[in-house]
Amino acid sequence: MIRTLILFFLAILFFSCKKKKEVLVSPVVSSITEAVFAPGHIEADEQFTLTAMSDGYVRDILVSEGDTVKSGQLLLVQDNATAAVQQKTAAENLEIAETQASAGSAILQQLYAQLDAANAKLENDRKQLDVMERLYLTSSVAGIDVDNARLAYSNSLGNTKVIQQNIAATRLTLQQSVINSRGQQETAAINNGYYTIKSPGNYTVYSLLKKKGELVRKGEAVAVLGKSGSMKMVLSVDETSITKIRVGQQVLVGLNTEKEITHTGSVSKIYPVFDVAAQAYIVEAVFDNTVPGLINGTLLQSNIIVAKKEQVTLIPRNCLGADGKVWIRRSGITDTATVITGIISTEWVEIIAGLKQTDKVIKQF
Repeated sequence: MIRTLILFFLAILFFSCKKKKEVLVSPVVSSITEAVFAPGHIEADEQFTLTAMSDGYVRDILVSEGDTVKSGQLLLVQDNATAAVQQKTAAENLEIAETQASAGSAILQQLYAQLDAANAKLENDRKQLDVMERLYLTSSVAGIDVDNARLAYSNSLGNTKVIQQNIAATRLTLQQSVINSRGQQETAAINNGYYTIKSPGNYTVYSLLKKKGELVRKGEAVAVLGKSGSMKMVLSVDETSITKIRVGQQVLVGLNTEKEITHTGSVSKIYPVFDVAAQAYIVEAVFDNTVPGLINGTLLQSNIIVAKKEQVTLIPRNCLGADGKVWIRRSGITDTATVITGIISTEWVEIIAGLKQTDKVIKQF
């Protein structure tokens, strides 16, 4: 019984193998193109995302998607009540500090008055000392009188210097107060400015990501802007193919919105860092000609032409085994041959060495 089953299965295997059709094909000499498949999307040139600089509710949106905006143009306003109060307070403090630091301030006027009085007393004590010294020469006064006059003059001189130093220190303190107040006022103005989001240049608004009345947190995206009227392709290339990509290589593109049309372009930029989010290397390309009606974000499929050769030996791709060998019939004998391959496309394989033009390659179906 076991022998019968074995013979039955061998018979099935024999007849199934007999059903395989073997076709002999000869190597051909022709051109071959190698392309790297790269999916991607359309993106505006110089596209970037504007983010909020502070927390606050959206009070007003002054533009619409598709609008062309100029540098410094106001796009979005957040509620800034607290920041406005802080800016006003800082401005008033600066005004007070500048008034106190001016030459006519009450603080400095009081010190100047003290200095005038001290100078008057110093001059009086100097004259008194001169009189005492002259009288002492005529023995009209005692030596102690001269010493007392000299001490009074010395005290007046010291008092005058102290007041002068006090004036200098007070002026420095008032100037520092002005500097600090001005810094606080400028900081408050900057903080208040964070509640108004402006365009950093001449761009088109491609997307508004927040609505009026919505709470926006610091760092959240609020709008997407890009260069007006200029689109590029952003392509994803896998790790095994990125080393083949060069700037200037031709790109054949099919947009998902019009798959029946093939556009041409060229590689314009290769990013040297692996994009973890996309799990691919990012490559940019530009169209050779203006494509009307391009929409930002449109998905596409592309092939980057990385190599092209003329007049090379080719065999069908399904003739090449996974081990790099082919079955051939040479002089009536069927055998395997190890070949050296070059460009491998979806249909053809370039044979650099290992086959003769007279060899017949076995193609199995």
